Formats: sequence, C-alpha cells, structure tokens
Amino acid sequence: MGRDMRILSMWLIGAMMVAVSACHRAPVSDSPVAKPAASKYGVADRQARVPNEYLITLVPEAQESAIADLFGRYGIKESHALGGETYLLVLAKDPGPGELSELIRDDARFQAVQPNLIYWANRSGKSTK
Repeated sequence: MGRDMRILSMWLIGAMMVAVSACHRAPVSDSPVAKPAASKYGVADRQARVPNEYLITLVPEAQESAIADLFGRYGIKESHALGGETYLLVLAKDPGPGELSELIRDDARFQAVQPNLIYWANRSGKSTK
C-alpha cells in the first residue's frame, strides 16, 4: 500500500470516528414530556410519551371516520394516516391512555390505542448540552 493510500485510509478512519462520536452525543429535544403511562404490557410504564398524542389502529373494515366518532369529544387537533390502519391522533384534551383504552374496549372498529412514546437517542433520557 502506498503512502498516499495509507494517509487516505487514516483520514477516512478518523472521519468515521468523528461521525460516530457526533451521533452518540446528539442532544435530545427539550420539548415537553408527559409522565410515563401505566400499561398492561409494561412498556409504557418505563417510557415517556408525547402529551396528547396517540397511535390508533382500526380493524381493516373500519372507516377513518370512526376516529372522529369516538374521540371527537376530546377535540381532535390533527389526525395523520401512518400506513395500513394506523393513525397518529393529536387531541386538544388528553384523557390519558387508560381512559382511551376503556373507550375502545367494546368498539369493534378499533384494534388498539397506545400513547405515542418517546424513544431517546441516549438511553439516560437526559440532554447532553
């Protein structure tokens, strides 16, 4: 390997190390965070959630209008199709995951409702600023 190739190789290795280090230290957003919600599955208890945001999954035969029918009382600020039968729902008044789970329990148009959880880049959940 020639001298120029060794220098190029060393430069590329250094650049990759800097890039990996920068990704590892990426700051976490200071946006408001709701307290973790209780969940019968145990996942939401350990993770913070985005206030007022839920992932709603309809059964394949259900119409999107079912979301407005059931959750309209909480003031729907936004609703976005994420793919398949899953939607991101943003509410004006957040009743909490427990109440929404109870609400869909006996409604055959819905498969699931869960809070929109925050996934931290660094596991401690603290900003590195």
